[in-house]
Amino acid sequence: MAIREDRRPTLASWPKRIYDWEELPERFRPALEVWRAQGLPPGNVTYIPKVHQYKKGVEYVTAWLGEEVLLLTGGDRGVDSTLVRPGDVVRMTYTIQLLKCFVEVLLDRGGETVTVGFSYNRTKEDQLFPVLNLLLGNAPDHRPGLTHPANPALERLLTDSYAMYNNSKLCYRFGDTIRDSLWVPGRNYGLQTFRKQKPEYFVGRMDRGVVAIHTDFYARRTVYLTWDRIREVAVEEAAFRGPGPRRRPALVLKTTCGEPVALPLLPGQEEAAKAFAARLL
Repeated sequence: MAIREDRRPTLASWPKRIYDWEELPERFRPALEVWRAQGLPPGNVTYIPKVHQYKKGVEYVTAWLGEEVLLLTGGDRGVDSTLVRPGDVVRMTYTIQLLKCFVEVLLDRGGETVTVGFSYNRTKEDQLFPVLNLLLGNAPDHRPGLTHPANPALERLLTDSYAMYNNSKLCYRFGDTIRDSLWVPGRNYGLQTFRKQKPEYFVGRMDRGVVAIHTDFYARRTVYLTWDRIREVAVEEAAFRGPGPRRRPALVLKTTCGEPVALPLLPGQEEAAKAFAARLL
């Protein structure tokens, strides 16, 4: 079977800010009519084209007005609409694979959880900053810090892991200061080190909550949790996929709803993780 090749220019995959309502595909317009009547400017709307070269690709539209966000997903069966209000977000997970970004948002709907998300080319991520900010509980025009202040633990991290030293700056999307942190280096792949980056984990204690970052060769995954959504933090056995034992010691962050966030630990890392867990709550 021949594989269809997507020959469109790279620009075709970039998020597109709407400057005129005629630029927005027709099927997304009805979901925005109420907000348009309330004064929604087209500049608050971003259209994310379908980039998958097969027929089942998905396209998205994000919009924001005041403190609310509207996420639209367009597939073969029509358009799904999700309104996100302040306080709805249980957690947000932000993942980067090369230039492709994924945003997954877990929402609390009266005790039941709903998961919604969207993906986009990172090249024009600045157009989505207002939406990302609102989902994280920030003002739309918030600009997080891009440099670490003087901090002994972070200065050691600069020497131990330059990659995680830079990745940990994602914590500043959730606050101005990292009050406490735990860095967990990952497994050594031995002779395959040249092919695989050791997975690493970083947990930052912020004023508003906790940020957990996982970095490996393929992706960087960041989970944001507010304090009111964290029920318990402990070191215990947890189930994991992949090579090695299915159940391993882990730093586990249990939330009021949704699956726990578990970061695997290697031998010798449990005591530091327990001390950090005791300081968190």
